Amino acid sequence: MKLSTQAYCKMVLHGAKYPHCAVNGLLVAEKQQQQQQQQPGQRGREREPPQAPPPPTPHALLVDCIPLFHGSLALAPMLEVALSLIDSWCRENSYVIAGYYQANERVKDASPNLLAEKVASRIAENFSDTALIMVDNTKFTMKCLKPAVHVYEHHENKWRCRDPHIDYCEDWTEAQRISESLLDSRSYETLVDFDNHLDDIRNDWTNPEINKAVLHLC
Repeated sequence: MKLSTQAYCKMVLHGAKYPHCAVNGLLVAEKQQQQQQQQPGQRGREREPPQAPPPPTPHALLVDCIPLFHGSLALAPMLEVALSLIDSWCRENSYVIAGYYQANERVKDASPNLLAEKVASRIAENFSDTALIMVDNTKFTMKCLKPAVHVYEHHENKWRCRDPHIDYCEDWTEAQRISESLLDSRSYETLVDFDNHLDDIRNDWTNPEINKAVLHLC
């Protein structure tokens, strides 16, 4: 699993906009083209020789981040509405919901709670390599000196923390530089999460302006 610069930066901006609150959101990956299934042979047709097994699937690249809520994260009706709309958007854009992130309210608390595990497990029903990402508030600084994430994977019906020494960013040097620049310019003030969208549906939770800013800084 790798995080794109855009996905990482938007996670950071979501936490920066609401430093006094817990925040959460979804992570999406590009939908992989499924292997074309072999159709059953017709009567009398010669059976084709067996093909070599396909190469192993590469690690998922989480290309974007959809900020969900701040403050009260466990409101089930709002979560259902968000998941439904975002799932439809993903299907229209050849994406798949592939991960969940959360930053807890308490600074020194970076462990997934029941809500985080429940939402991530639901995502895992449709995407086997689902990542549960917890933001480490103790590493959250304006300079973004270290990746502020802990990555959990579903193993033997439990969410287990993966090796913290692995670099989970596609390009950490780029992600660090751009995150610092966006924080310095206070871009988090314009970030829209799903709470903001529910307050005013003109607020676009895909955050096209921030996406453009990240692309411009790449």
